[in-house]
Amino acid sequence: MGHWQGEGSRERLVREVYNEFAFLHPELNIELKFPSEILPAQTQAEAGRYIASMIRSGYIRWDVVWMDPLVYHHVALELGDWEWGKKHLVDFSEIPGFAETHKKELMDDPHLHEHTGGVFPGPYLEGFFYAMWYNRDVAEKLGLKISEEGMTYDELLRHVKAVDAYNAQAEVPISAFLCQQGSGNTERLFYNLLYSFYTVEEWKQLPREKADETVRLVLQMFRELGRYNPTAGRLCATWPEAAQTLIDGRALFYFDATWRYNAFEQFDPVGLKKLRLAQMPGMGRHNEAIGGYISTWAVMKNGDGREAGIELMKYWSRPAVAEKWVRYTKNPTGIKGNLYDPIYGNDTYALFQENLSTHYRRGAMDPLLVTAKQTGFFEVGTNVMEQAHALLRGEEPEAKTEEDEIRGMPVRE
Repeated sequence: MGHWQGEGSRERLVREVYNEFAFLHPELNIELKFPSEILPAQTQAEAGRYIASMIRSGYIRWDVVWMDPLVYHHVALELGDWEWGKKHLVDFSEIPGFAETHKKELMDDPHLHEHTGGVFPGPYLEGFFYAMWYNRDVAEKLGLKISEEGMTYDELLRHVKAVDAYNAQAEVPISAFLCQQGSGNTERLFYNLLYSFYTVEEWKQLPREKADETVRLVLQMFRELGRYNPTAGRLCATWPEAAQTLIDGRALFYFDATWRYNAFEQFDPVGLKKLRLAQMPGMGRHNEAIGGYISTWAVMKNGDGREAGIELMKYWSRPAVAEKWVRYTKNPTGIKGNLYDPIYGNDTYALFQENLSTHYRRGAMDPLLVTAKQTGFFEVGTNVMEQAHALLRGEEPEAKTEEDEIRGMPVRE
């Protein structure tokens, strides 16, 4: 099962690795299909149902399967077994030399595989940062200077006020924040503000009452932002609609991951030139750059192609592929690379990622936002996030109880 279909250079990399590996192994009959060609819908839930169905039937149609933490989670729900990976997936921690292909700081994290049932499922090829995409032309039209590093909440609030003032006279309003349904944009802003109050180590030692107090402060920030109608009542239902809205200049900021680079590249390579990346806003400390690593594939333990699948994953985990990944995607990788390619640093997206990789420790994000490298420390309750969404729309939600209002839950004790 392939991945990243329709994502520009990412799909190109998958096809290149497939062709190279097939050329080197003429004895193998290798079939590559993407999830959209196999599943009713290209979602983690459908992948989870499909993999669970293979396991129940005993017929392993695909030896190498799409496997990120959410896919693993959906298989676990289908089978009613969080430990299913130990029975049905190759654990690459048991494959000699495989861990050595990954960056040391990644492998030293004892919580790396928490979201895949303790199993090392395959290469952590994909790395990412959460970032603030913005339309350069919109910023210039409004006379705004966007801080691409170290933006504070106060700066963000000033920008939102400026957009609101513009909209008071404009025939076509601009959204300060592009909102895409189900994308987690609001959650990313919330967590980045929340985590930026303290360092990772401080969060781990923080008394519960101080953590809850910090949640209240961030909710108050959302209340203040919501007074200036940052979403302008606009909600994009799909990714193409969201991409077009930002590129067309009908929105200023889009809180999403650096992995969107290739999706923008595929959608509108010319329009991509209007967009830039900025570090997510925080409380002025910016001790960590929020991001993580994601596993992409796993090998089915009981499939006929198990050994060939292991060899394919080893092929993906080479320095040459790591260097291509960084060059093609403008994102970090958990795979070790050999040389720095000067071509890689010749555009704003590459420089943004390189700078964050060099100067900031990578912290953690809420695991529900698909972070595989979770060194997390505090997760808010569902009701808190519902309030955050409502406050950003300018609504005043009614908390059920004081505990519901602010109650978070620690990711780990």
